[in-house]
Amino acid sequence: MIEIFSILSLLFVKHFIADFVLQFDYMVQEKGYYGKAGGIHHSFIHGFGTFLIFGWFFHPIAFWAGVADFLIHYHVDWAKMKLNRDKGYTPADREFWFWLGLDQMLHSLTYVILVFWAFFRSGFTHNC
Repeated sequence: MIEIFSILSLLFVKHFIADFVLQFDYMVQEKGYYGKAGGIHHSFIHGFGTFLIFGWFFHPIAFWAGVADFLIHYHVDWAKMKLNRDKGYTPADREFWFWLGLDQMLHSLTYVILVFWAFFRSGFTHNC
C-alpha cells in the first residue's frame, strides 16, 4: 500500500513541476491549437516524468505509462484550451475555473488509473 501512495505522491509532485514550473508562455499559448509545438512539448514533459517515475518502480510498463500520460495530457489540455478560447472564457469567468478544475481532476484520475494498471500488471494487487 505504501508503494501506491509513494508513486501517486511522486506523480502529483511531477504534475506540479510540469504544469506550473516548467510550463512556459509559448506552451500555454499553443496548447489550444492541435499539433502545435507548445502543447506537444508540455505534454512530453508530463509523459517523460511519468516514464521516469514508473521506470523506477515498474520497469516493464514505464514506457507505455509515459506514452499514455503524454497522449491523455495532450488531449485534455487541448480540449480545455480550445473550449476556453472558442467560448471566450477568461479567468474572470466562472466557466474558465470549471474547465480548469475538470482538467486538473482528469489529470489526477489519469494517475490513479496508471498506478492501478501498473500494480495490476505487476501482480502486486494481492498486497494492496
